[in-house]
Amino acid sequence: MTITNIGGTNTNLLVWTLLFTATVASTAETAWSQTRNIRVAIVQFDAIPEKVDRNLNEMERLARQAVAGRARWIVFHEGTVCDYTDNLDQLAEPVPEGKSTVRMERLARELDCYISFGLSEKDRDRRYITQVFVGSEGYFYHYRKTWLHKSPEDLGFRNEFARYDPGTGPEIFSIDGVRATCFICADAMAPRCIQRAKLLQPQVVFYPVNIATKDPTWVREIISDRAKQINAPFVTANRVGASWVHRDANGGSAIYSSQGTLLAGANSMGREEIVFHDLEIAPRAP
Repeated sequence: MTITNIGGTNTNLLVWTLLFTATVASTAETAWSQTRNIRVAIVQFDAIPEKVDRNLNEMERLARQAVAGRARWIVFHEGTVCDYTDNLDQLAEPVPEGKSTVRMERLARELDCYISFGLSEKDRDRRYITQVFVGSEGYFYHYRKTWLHKSPEDLGFRNEFARYDPGTGPEIFSIDGVRATCFICADAMAPRCIQRAKLLQPQVVFYPVNIATKDPTWVREIISDRAKQINAPFVTANRVGASWVHRDANGGSAIYSSQGTLLAGANSMGREEIVFHDLEIAPRAP
């Protein structure tokens, strides 16, 4: 392209500014208009309640395995770091300055990947069930569970309503240039949550859970339905093993298409597993 000097320095500056703006806009439009394939790893393992350092060690081990399998995004279940506990004053952590976020942030930078994991968050006198997102650029987002599970019998300290504060519901954020949203476990039972998430028009939904069930069939049916309602693929990680008195968390982590089709799934027999899937991210206007 030839640029003719028709008015001195100011004109040249204006022309270059217009060219730069057009180039950026064109690049952004191309990025949003192209289909992408991103290798996702969903991880299911037994996070032992209150054993934070042990769980962080396992998360690092499993994340390294996932990256060895060429994963770009690595997703752990709800409450990964300390699971359910009645000892939130000691075990809840600030985000992003808490030790778990700092450690996973350092690992994501080293491995050049994105990691999503769950913890109990403390923010002054408030406590949240939180999913944290870190990447090669460091910490960049966290979501706070909003529609809390209410369990009067409180088996395994699972009466979230008694221990945690609610968040403010799903919102849009960007991960690796992809338009995403997140909500956690019982959030998906709230029609208002699904309505809000649908209005956000995400390209992907992160849906970590911590569900103790021997038969995940009904869970998968719910997730399939939610994927269709929101019209976006779902990435769901669940735990295996014992969560205090609950000893029947059998996994069943899965990825669903925007049509609710099961794309990839882990075992439902209680075994640790990493499942890989090259997730197709459909274009969507920003």
